[in-house]
Amino acid sequence: MTLGQYIKQLRQQQALSQPQLATQMTVEQSYLSKLENDHSIPSNDVFRKLLAALQLDLDSFMAGLTEHGDRQHLTQIPDIEAWYQNLDKHRLARRRSWLMMALICISLGCALFYSGYRTIFLPEHQYEYFSYGELREGEPLDLYTRWSRYVSEAETASREDFDALRLMYQKRRAPELFFSFEYRGSAFVQPLDNGRRYFELKAEQGRSVPRAGNAWMQFIGMVLFVAGLLGLFIERRYARAQ
Repeated sequence: MTLGQYIKQLRQQQALSQPQLATQMTVEQSYLSKLENDHSIPSNDVFRKLLAALQLDLDSFMAGLTEHGDRQHLTQIPDIEAWYQNLDKHRLARRRSWLMMALICISLGCALFYSGYRTIFLPEHQYEYFSYGELREGEPLDLYTRWSRYVSEAETASREDFDALRLMYQKRRAPELFFSFEYRGSAFVQPLDNGRRYFELKAEQGRSVPRAGNAWMQFIGMVLFVAGLLGLFIERRYARAQ
């Protein structure tokens, strides 16, 4: 649609004759006829009078011309040229926003997926520690495995005394396993209300325990990655459409 055809269409939509619109614009009817037949381009001053006569602002006027108007022809009017420049800035800003969001989604998606896959934040390797039983204050850490070193010869003078002591320490035993995703060394002491427990690393290789958080990170990472690719695709389609 040409500018002249559009002016004529707007005039007819408002049920105005050429003489009526020309009077409201304070221009000759013959000049308005030239405009509607695309024999002339209105000056910026005449264009503003046209908008005032039709009771339209620039955005409303351009709404019907943005997609179908001849931009090169229309930008001979300074107000329309400035309007197109502003439109280009907004479109460029929108494209940059789409591009930035898409790249952020792709980057964050890759980071989340990698973190979940490599179990960076939520380790799945558990270390297994073992304790023979509780220790009282002052008792050595290896009491349950080497108790015979810490008794006097008098206490084990006979076989019966030795067996009685061994049975006592066996009864005191209360084995306990402790699993930790954090490596706490080859051994550590855990304080208790009435003593302590001495834990030793039982298996260096430990065990693998899947954690739902890692699966969720991988899933969310994939969703963000796909969303980012979709954003890039939309941005390219939008750029071509302009």
